Amino acid sequence: MSRITRRAFLKSTSFGLLLPSMAGQLGFSLGSARAALKGTGGQKTLVYLFFRGGMDTLSWLVPISGQNRVEYENKRPNIRVPLTGNDAAVPLDSEFGLNAGASALTNLYNMGSAAFIQACGMPSGTGSRSHFESMRLYETGTIGGNSQITGWLARYLDTSPSLSPSAIFPSLTPGVLPDVLKGSTKSVAVDDPANFHPNSGRYGTEHLSALNAMYDGSSSMDETVRTAVDTVNQLENSDLSVPNSYPNTSLAQDLGLVAQVIKGNYGLEVATVDFGGWDTHENQGNNGAGYFRDRIRTVSEAIDAFFADLAASGHMDDVILVTQTDFGRRVRENGNRGTDHGTGQVMFVAGGAVQGGRILGTFPGIADEQLYLNTDVAATTDYRTVLSDIIVNFMGNPSYKTIFPGYNGRDGLGLFPTERIFVDEFESL
Repeated sequence: MSRITRRAFLKSTSFGLLLPSMAGQLGFSLGSARAALKGTGGQKTLVYLFFRGGMDTLSWLVPISGQNRVEYENKRPNIRVPLTGNDAAVPLDSEFGLNAGASALTNLYNMGSAAFIQACGMPSGTGSRSHFESMRLYETGTIGGNSQITGWLARYLDTSPSLSPSAIFPSLTPGVLPDVLKGSTKSVAVDDPANFHPNSGRYGTEHLSALNAMYDGSSSMDETVRTAVDTVNQLENSDLSVPNSYPNTSLAQDLGLVAQVIKGNYGLEVATVDFGGWDTHENQGNNGAGYFRDRIRTVSEAIDAFFADLAASGHMDDVILVTQTDFGRRVRENGNRGTDHGTGQVMFVAGGAVQGGRILGTFPGIADEQLYLNTDVAATTDYRTVLSDIIVNFMGNPSYKTIFPGYNGRDGLGLFPTERIFVDEFESL
């Protein structure tokens, strides 16, 4: 990662092909780019981290006591996370602990800036165990049978009362634009962080000079083009390099890029980041060691570095990160020392404004009679409740019923110290 360049910026915004519409697509108003580059200050940002493949969140947040621990050990004789030894679960409270690989997250949890929400999912009978269908439902913000084609974050951006018309990056995705932003005209996707390496192109300066000469009049088009060119020129000097404090992993580098855009005050309101590799049907790891532990360590160290960076720059209170996955996995391990597709999942929320250091939601238990379809952790918290709590009570967008069509809402989960009641009724799962 290094400095953003004319070539990378032009490529990521399709400037050369869509110059007349660039201002509208990136949220520019006439003459606004110069002001935007001075920094917006106080901008709140939501980071949506999706774990592709269906994470076994029961190996992330682990039962450590009581009947749930007995059931857990009986149903997972090989892949269970132990209570003693080098790979022992790290206790968070009297009932649950973190996978040893996730120990870096205890920093955020113990300082009260992170919370876990148990058994999240869709209302009973409306979810799916298909990767593609479940991801579609979660990213469109719907439940089974709903035909929404736009992403819930796209609808969020369309209804946001705080989205600045001068924002250079209203939203950002390191990688391919995901379905959660499908339908948005305010999104920038960066194919690969390597695109930001210095490489201005053989004729980059000449092209920009030619555009300035061509559009030197007083019309709206002239002003729009000059504003866009001025923005590109100023972005040439913007340093988006990821600090060495971040691990050299794809997830850490992606979160690092997001952090640099946040710190640059470019008006970033929404960022999406993907991290896959969670379809652990086999060889998940024995007795707390192995593949899952190493994978969750990558996640935990990346998130820890991300918030350490934001805290050092004074931005931690303005950012919320929330995680989601395709689905949780079944409680019983399979014959290949892995886990199969399930239902209820843990969601994780972190940020300086979070009233954390707590495990929220209702854990339904994992005895045979408590399982959904006799195999899965039952969902007791509608995933839309978690996201609506963030949207309404942190981001300040009251349009949760537009963002999540068909959702009637309920009281907030208590993620934030001061919460507005944003619900009229709630149908239990």
